[in-house]
Amino acid sequence: MYELSRVRLYSVGPEPARYQDVTLDFSDIGRPVRFQADTLLEPHQPHRRPSPASVLFLENGGGKSVLLKLIFSVMLPKRRQIVGTTSTRVLENFVLAGDVAHVVLEWMHAETGRLLLTGKVSEWRNNTVSGDPENLATFWYCLRPTEAVRLDTLPFAADRRLVSRVAFRQRLAEKFASDPRLEFFASRQPGEWTRQLDQLGLDPELFRYQREMNADEGEAAGTFTFATD
Repeated sequence: MYELSRVRLYSVGPEPARYQDVTLDFSDIGRPVRFQADTLLEPHQPHRRPSPASVLFLENGGGKSVLLKLIFSVMLPKRRQIVGTTSTRVLENFVLAGDVAHVVLEWMHAETGRLLLTGKVSEWRNNTVSGDPENLATFWYCLRPTEAVRLDTLPFAADRRLVSRVAFRQRLAEKFASDPRLEFFASRQPGEWTRQLDQLGLDPELFRYQREMNADEGEAAGTFTFATD
């Protein structure tokens, strides 16, 4: 079983609730890992499980709904799964022109302490916002952190410029070619990505239940709307 350890949001979100480079850290404050894997000998990896429960306080308009939608977009890749059936807000609004938007979730295995990253990268084709959602190019990926590649060192930017979606994927693929421990996998297909999550032991169905439980006020109201009396 995996537990959420950290979340990193980079160059993503609408103007009123923007996450330029934010890391939510729940790591290393839970119970000790039961069976420490060899990878835990690395100094950058914690020896304790993530927090069993955390509370995040944000004022109105601070980005709570945006945060939830972004996290769920990694685990529930189909667009309607993310935004619900009544919301008028779509993920396309969370990626601005010129953005290379990243959402990365770091997981720790509750028994072994082994870490896993799952992420999503989105970028408008030609860096131009479009009314056609198909022009928002996206891929999902996962990898096993190493000494050189981990949540804090992902190659999001170089020389103070954002690394393009294609170049980011290529850089990770090159690192994987030289270090198979990364176990890097990437896909542009929601169905293929969902199957990969299943193989990793991250059940998307559980996140669908959580998504329904965390519906915002507008979406929750839709649950009690009926066509007739």
